[in-house]
This record gives sequence, C-alpha cells and structure tokens, in this order.
Amino acid sequence: MNYLAHLFLAGESTSILVGNFIGDSVRGNQFSTLDPDIQRGILLHRAIDRFTNTHPVVRRSKQRAQAVTGRYASVVIDVFYDHFLACDWVYHHAMPLPEYVRSVYTI
Repeated sequence: MNYLAHLFLAGESTSILVGNFIGDSVRGNQFSTLDPDIQRGILLHRAIDRFTNTHPVVRRSKQRAQAVTGRYASVVIDVFYDHFLACDWVYHHAMPLPEYVRSVYTI
C-alpha cells in the first residue's frame, strides 16, 4: 500500500519504477522472463518490504495501530507513511509532488 514510497525509492529508471510498483503482484520467480530492469525493480520492492517489515520503528507503529485497526494495521501504517512522505515531499525530491505524480501516471 505504500505506493509513493516505493515509487520514490525506485529512482530515475522507468523500468525499475515499474518493477517496484508491481512488486506486490508478482509471486515467487514469475518475473524471470521480464526485462532485467523490471526484475531489479521487483527485487528492490522485496528488499524495501523486508527492511521496513523488520525495522523496530515500523513494528512499533504497527503494534500501536493494531489496537484500533486490528488486522489492517500494516495497511494503515503504510498509508500513514506515504502521507508523511507526501507532506514533506519538498524535502526529498526536486520535482513538485503533483508533477511527479503526473509523470508516474504517464509511465
């Protein structure tokens, strides 16, 4: 659910961005016939998820949210983190967020 963070962390490569975006939809090694950069994007997506899912701050956030959101805590926290990234976008990317979003939609 943290689409903005995944797109941002993909960098400038269109193919890596696409792979990172579709990462949740690809199971196992179903991506072995895709373009190598799309494969790298999928692997990047998995690495980002592994890092965040095991990070103590993220785990603590999910535990706090679970009391209110139950089994949806992970999704809620992902959306919150994307919200915070969007709010502080000017500190992380030179392109204004609306322009960045349009460029991603174009891709």
